[in-house]
Amino acid sequence: MKMNLLNLRNFILVFLTGLILSACSKDKTPTDNLIGTWTAGTSTFTAMVGDKTLTQYFTDVMGLTAAEAQQHTNLFDQGIQQSLTGTIQIKSDGKYKSSIGGTTDSGTWSLSSDGKKLTITSDTQAPMTFDVIELTSSKLILNVSESESEDLNGDGTLETISISINMTLTK
Repeated sequence: MKMNLLNLRNFILVFLTGLILSACSKDKTPTDNLIGTWTAGTSTFTAMVGDKTLTQYFTDVMGLTAAEAQQHTNLFDQGIQQSLTGTIQIKSDGKYKSSIGGTTDSGTWSLSSDGKKLTITSDTQAPMTFDVIELTSSKLILNVSESESEDLNGDGTLETISISINMTLTK
């Protein structure tokens, strides 16, 4: 009887160990979570011209009233929202197809080994790297930041425009 209890205990121990190990091996990796069709949801942005917010730049440099500056900032925000609507299909073969802002595109994608950087390489445009803020099987939050120098007010001086956009996508 003692031998049967010992065998039963060993069997249960081996069974539970196998169950735990097989459950762990089926955990989704960041790459597994990324595969699928994502729909763009909300986007937020921060825009700076030099050390001024976009609204401050409109009032301080362009001479707009606070109400006019806010109206222009809101129009900019609406343009960002419209340009970031659509879907992107991430495929397991390292390719993607997207329809964002009314423009279709395709190319390749790669995710860094730590799952923190997603690089999209378009067939027609320069590669773009996003910071992965959150990635689950149903939610993806990306951030992209860009800077560019341009003479916005026609005074012959280049201003540095910095834009940071957070995009939330869902499956």
